[in-house]
Formats: sequence, C-alpha cells, structure tokens
Amino acid sequence: MSRQGFDPDVQPSLGFDWPVVAPNMVAAQNASVAAAAPPDTPALVNPPAPVNPPAPAELPVDPAITAQSASLRPAQLAIAGCVLGGAIGDAMGHPTEFLSLAAIRQRWGAQGVTGFELYWDRAGKHFAPYTDDTQMAEAVLRSLLDSRDADEDLDAAMRRMAKRFVDWAERPQGGHRAPGNACLAGCRALAAGTPWHLAGGATAGGCGSVMRAYPFGLLFRHDLQRAERWAVAHSKLTHRDPIALAASAAMAVGVALALRDVAPVQVASDMIAAAARYCTRTAMMMAQALDDAQNGVAADITLDRLRGWAAHEAIAAALYLFLRHPDDPRAAILQGANSSGDSDSLATLAGSLVAARCGLGSLPAEWIRDVERSDELLALARRC
Repeated sequence: MSRQGFDPDVQPSLGFDWPVVAPNMVAAQNASVAAAAPPDTPALVNPPAPVNPPAPAELPVDPAITAQSASLRPAQLAIAGCVLGGAIGDAMGHPTEFLSLAAIRQRWGAQGVTGFELYWDRAGKHFAPYTDDTQMAEAVLRSLLDSRDADEDLDAAMRRMAKRFVDWAERPQGGHRAPGNACLAGCRALAAGTPWHLAGGATAGGCGSVMRAYPFGLLFRHDLQRAERWAVAHSKLTHRDPIALAASAAMAVGVALALRDVAPVQVASDMIAAAARYCTRTAMMMAQALDDAQNGVAADITLDRLRGWAAHEAIAAALYLFLRHPDDPRAAILQGANSSGDSDSLATLAGSLVAARCGLGSLPAEWIRDVERSDELLALARRC
C-alpha cells in the first residue's frame, strides 16, 4: 500500500553517472536525506484483530504446489522466488502497516510478527491475504507477458497495461485492498482517455509504482536497459514524480541482477546508478542506506528514517534490507514487516529482491502454502 507523499523539489538528472559506492561516502548528505522524509502517518485506530494462523503441522503443504515447484527449471525457481517472495512479504506486512514498531512489539511480543498473523477464509480457502501491492504487481506481470506474446513495442505495451490498470481499479481481483490515491487517480485519468505517459500525477511520488516494478526485472533480465526504460515508462501511468521514476528503475535493475546472482554490493551500486539517472536525491538516499548496512546501523534506526511512504524511502529501505540479509529472504521479509510505516511495501520489495537471488527453495514451505493464490502465482512465474 502507499500513502501519496511527493517531492516537488526533485528534478531528474538524466545521464548522471553514479560511481561504485564506498562506505561513508554520503555522510555529508545526512541532513538533506533526513529532510526528505515525509510526515508520519498516524496509526489506525483499533485495527482489526488478526486471526491466529494454524500451526504448520495442522495443514500439509499443498501437493499441487509441491508438484509445480518440482517441475521448475533453475531459472524459473529464481523467478518464482521473486514472485512468491513479493506476495509473502506483502501478506506478512499487511497487519502491521500503519503501526509503529513499539505498537507491533506490544501486540505480538518483542520479536514482532514471526509468521502470518492475518488469515481470511473465503471460497472454502484459508489463506494469508496480500494487499493492492501484489494485485498491481500481478497486473503488471500479466500485461507484460501478454505484450511479449504479441511482440508489442513500448507504446503498445503501455496502452495494454493502462487498460489492465483501469480494470483493476474497477474490478480488482479479491476486492479492493486500500489502494493508494495516486494509483486510483492515474486509473481515472486513463479511463478518461489521458495518454498513458501523462496519466500519473506530476508530483505523485508515493511508493505505488515501485511496489509493482519487479516484473520488468523478470521479463527483461537479459536486457538491463530495457528493464529500466520500461519500468520508468510504466510508472508514468500513475506516478510521474522523479523519485517514483528513479525507484522503479532501480527496482527493475536490482531484480534482474539478483536473478543473475551478481554480488550484492554490485547489485546495490547498479541500482543506485539507475536511480541517479532520474533523481540524484533518491540515489543519495539509497547510498546512505548502503552505508548504513555496511556499517551495521541497526534496523530500528534506518527503517524508522525510511518508512517507505515515498518512493525514494521505499527503495532505499529495500536496498538496506537486501544488503543486510542477501541470503535470507525470511529475515529480510520479517524485518521489513516489523517496521514503522509502510510495512507491507517494504517487506514485498525486500522479499522480491532477496528471493530473486536465493530462489523459491529459500522461502519457508508453510509461507508458500499459506499465502493467497500461491498456486496461481507459481503458474504465472512459469510463463516468464
């Protein structure tokens, strides 16, 4: 989910060549980075009580899911890890979004959530529901796959995606899940006939486009320039502020490189370089997050500064989580979910990045089993 923060002072910096990042290179920018944080979002009053999940022993792993997983090729396992890691992170952070870290610990104990804490029962199924983050990411992925099959260029692909976004806004799979205002405003503009590259708000800089940007890294994993360019283009359907363009570019590049098992620090450097081509402030915020991770700055400190409502905060927090837990998507997801702010978006971004690197087998089997529509998401990953 996303609160629609914006940053009207940010200007694009096309062609900026960001160097490989070294520790402490951004200490001088601390004040300006901190000043970019949007106002806090108040916690929900009396949020709904979660349904206690069953113990893992009560439900066997779905044999259909096991069969699907066993039939995946190595590359598909990495792709499936990214898709399921994102959905799992989204569902994990669903009940903690809007809560402060103190409130999370008061409710679920000192460790916070350690597994799914929100379950729904619908159509005879018991599952951990994700939010609009995964709804829109799935819409992007399905649209890209259809465009690939139709051999469409960028303009045709974005027009197809625009139609799918309008359909999502009117008839979302599973019902509305508190979508962000900028996403809905962009969809209304698209429905009214606004060209796709002008539909998003010029100062819409929330995390609503970066949260759904990972599919570009999947489909264009062998063409980083195309992954970046198309991810930036797609952001314009709903979010045209440079911080949103930069974050989407970085996420697509990061996922593509994570799938190739590139060293985490190099992934981070290339993500920062991608962001810097559109917004230097976003790049600096990401560089500070890298510095925090390399110098062991506690998550309580970094994630309190990077709450994720705005796109540059969200991608910087995701980078921090990726670098802290490059080989442990479980830890990355839980740390994102147990944070003040846009917890579901931080956990979905971290889950996608780390599980793209580590593969489907690195995710707990019970999480794969319980997350909403995991069988359908696995089938979708097979098409990539």
